[in-house]
Amino acid sequence: MRDWAARNTVSLTDINDLYIFLDEAFLGEKKRIAHIYMKLFGKQICFVEKTEFADIRLKFLSELDDTFVIESAEKIVISADNPLIAFRGMMYVVQQVKIGRKIQSGKFCERLTDRIIMLDIGRKYFSLPTLCQILEQMALYGFNFLQLHFSENEGFRIESEKYPQLVSENFLTKNEIKELIAYATFLSIEIIPDIDTPGHMDQLLKEYPEWQLTIEKSQMEIAKVPSALDITNEEAVAFVLSLYDEYLTLFEDSRYFHIGADEFIDFNQIKQYPSLADEGIKKVESYVNTIANFVKARGFTPRVWNDAFFRKGKTSTLTKEVEITYWTKWQKEMAPLQIFLDEGYSVINFNDNYLYYVLGENAGYTYPTAAKIKQQWHPNLFSSGQQVPLENQTQMKGAALAVWCDKPAAKTEKDIVVELTKLMEGFSSHFHEIK
Repeated sequence: MRDWAARNTVSLTDINDLYIFLDEAFLGEKKRIAHIYMKLFGKQICFVEKTEFADIRLKFLSELDDTFVIESAEKIVISADNPLIAFRGMMYVVQQVKIGRKIQSGKFCERLTDRIIMLDIGRKYFSLPTLCQILEQMALYGFNFLQLHFSENEGFRIESEKYPQLVSENFLTKNEIKELIAYATFLSIEIIPDIDTPGHMDQLLKEYPEWQLTIEKSQMEIAKVPSALDITNEEAVAFVLSLYDEYLTLFEDSRYFHIGADEFIDFNQIKQYPSLADEGIKKVESYVNTIANFVKARGFTPRVWNDAFFRKGKTSTLTKEVEITYWTKWQKEMAPLQIFLDEGYSVINFNDNYLYYVLGENAGYTYPTAAKIKQQWHPNLFSSGQQVPLENQTQMKGAALAVWCDKPAAKTEKDIVVELTKLMEGFSSHFHEIK
């Protein structure tokens, strides 16, 4: 038996066999613990029937409330009150051993309810095996949501039976998505589907120029905006609703559906868009509410980006049914985080200053590092240095590490998996408060 307390660090390179004892309440976790360990490290776990032979014991303790307790001495004891928390406690210990860090004893309480990886698979195709590898790393580091951004100006990468002509050359079939959902469920990770409208729609509108928004460039010139939907055109809105409708059953086990609503138009030039010249902001909000209510009626909580709402300190008719994924305040006209909190919205931290991994370092972004995320960011720190006050803490639901594929060729799928895994390690250091 290893004396864990006597050594400062133990790494998986030192361990040929890991002996684990599971209390009866956790026997159902044997399969996925063994599966993840083999997938990530190519080694088998040995499950023993007597505690004295174990390096690690998963112990049932009924009084714990969705937390796990680690005791590190001659052996490691992970106590939990339910199988999922026991699995996450085990994954926490394995990740610490993986990176050669001394196992810390204490009570581990979750600081973030939603721990998200977001992948822009609209701009760049990710194969099913790559997505499964990412899910495995997510399970190791304690993430519980994978947001798949299917649609972008450059691509639409999910099979469509209604609109096959809009699907990119490389895409995920619905059967592949079902397989991905099943694997994610096995690892206690939930998929968040993400289809972005009414902006970022070049690919979706390429066959329907009549549904593209128009802009008046001069008194004599009116042009189409290929990426923007004419939200005042009833046929255009019906098309979008039918597109969302196609995927509501496929993702019926998901709680959230991200409907976009970012970077639609230049709001400072709204009068140049003829159909939006009169009360354009209200028309945008009405459109977003229509989509939000549509997915809400089918059992999803809709999520939207922050940049289009409450601009310049003005009021908004945005439905309270949505949750806000707050990513930026790069324009002074964009609403500060506090407005959304004061209005009662739940918020998710997509801080683009720290948590955006943008391929090719496009749009002025630089690649984040695990050290910077670990040392300089914290869950309450939103974009532009904004923070959530103590009285609004219950509205802060989680945080996300986002991969944006602005320049798809800048990194291979393998590169992204390797680098994203390092970032997961830094990000996950904020997942628990140790008491």
